[in-house]
Amino acid sequence: MIKPNGLMTESKKVNKFIVSVPIIIMKPICLTIAGSDPTSGAGIQADIRTFDRCGVHPFSVITAITYQTATKFIGYKSLSDELDNQLSSILTAYPIKFVKIGMIPDDRAIDIIVKYIRNYDLNVILDPISIASAGGRLSIEGLELEIEKKLFPYVKVMTPNIIEASFYSNINLTIISNENIDDVKGAAEILLNKIYLHEDSKYIEKAIIIKSIVSKNNEISDLALMTKIINGQMKRSVQLFKKKKIIYKGNIHGTGCVFSSAVTAFLAKGYSLEKAIFKAEDFFDTKFQTFIELPDTGKILDLTISDKRLETINQIKEIYNLISQSKDFSKLIPEVRTNISGSLPNATKKEDIAGVEGRITIVDGFPKASGDIKFGVSDHTARLILSAKEFDNSINFVMNLKYNPSWISLIKKKTDLELQEIIREEQPEEIKKREFSTMQWLIKESSEKNGKIPDIIWDKGAIGKEPMMRLFGKTSKDMKIKIKKILDAISN
Repeated sequence: MIKPNGLMTESKKVNKFIVSVPIIIMKPICLTIAGSDPTSGAGIQADIRTFDRCGVHPFSVITAITYQTATKFIGYKSLSDELDNQLSSILTAYPIKFVKIGMIPDDRAIDIIVKYIRNYDLNVILDPISIASAGGRLSIEGLELEIEKKLFPYVKVMTPNIIEASFYSNINLTIISNENIDDVKGAAEILLNKIYLHEDSKYIEKAIIIKSIVSKNNEISDLALMTKIINGQMKRSVQLFKKKKIIYKGNIHGTGCVFSSAVTAFLAKGYSLEKAIFKAEDFFDTKFQTFIELPDTGKILDLTISDKRLETINQIKEIYNLISQSKDFSKLIPEVRTNISGSLPNATKKEDIAGVEGRITIVDGFPKASGDIKFGVSDHTARLILSAKEFDNSINFVMNLKYNPSWISLIKKKTDLELQEIIREEQPEEIKKREFSTMQWLIKESSEKNGKIPDIIWDKGAIGKEPMMRLFGKTSKDMKIKIKKILDAISN
């Protein structure tokens, strides 16, 4: 059941009494050390919002209080005297490994931050911001040189914009053409060498990501210079991320904070450095399509979830809440694990389909989600929905379930659910070689034989393919009714 505080609980019998025991959901964690922004579009508020959207629990330590709007910077107050106590309380209590660092107001803050980085062996993602997007310094004059000297050697990823990269590399990058993009690569090499000064870090994979490179033909790109250990040797590679040019009026506030926080979050989730950067770029590009317009012509990235997407996620939660408290459902989880996928009404691509990241497994006898419910994370079940929608657009949900021949007989005998067997051996050879074609073929064959999408499509598997049942539905209510029918049929 779901308690008012949001905790999921399971019921257990203890000494003849029924008690509710919370089901603990573990999530990746990471820390942001940054200034507070009253608009919540930048600084520590933007970091927290980004961590949350990326599926990571945020811890936060505030370096300064800023006085600003999205278009006007008034000033700030340093909280360096409070920094030691903040960091000590968090880092002594929680196993944090990844930290995003933003606004650093003064020398004292640098010294304290570096002390904790060293003591707790933290992986640092640095957004080397010193000037607010609305103008005005975020630190004392000349602090950049102290940051370079004291903090750079401990940085794993640095995400300067073009102005910051120009300053730290001493190369003018403000006007870049396609012909001299090598200047940006050269600047990235200089910066990468600066974060490799520490002898202990020479075998640690690191990256420099120079953001918002505007060429003369108005293209915008991010350039990532990354290192990777290959056959015991550190290799460097360059990746250019080209972006759409968006024309707007006013100031967009906090974009650098959001991007660097996304990199931090995906690293905390266990992705490789290269994969985390790619996922952060995808996340940022998606969010950069929608702004929250403020009255002073300021803009901040809209990190909220649309009503339709939130409704889809909530419906998947309803289905998950039902099965997560049922030990009986655990026997329906196949070796490849199960997933619940739900789609937007007119989904046409994988990104329109939500699912459980990492799928659903079994923990202490109960079904347990491995990650959050998010869009774009399901694969097999997402392709099933997309294929089903080609024949019946009202199909919005699907689950893959374990196959058992006796269950098929029981479901047919005891329920009104419609089942259709698909024989994989009948697939044409060219379809067997392409997994997406297999999903389309499964749906097509079943629809033609049944005249519609049945409740369950099942097969006995093939070489390298586990036997499987696939449950389809239109709404979460529809899916829950069908799940209960299946459980009643195979449990009695």
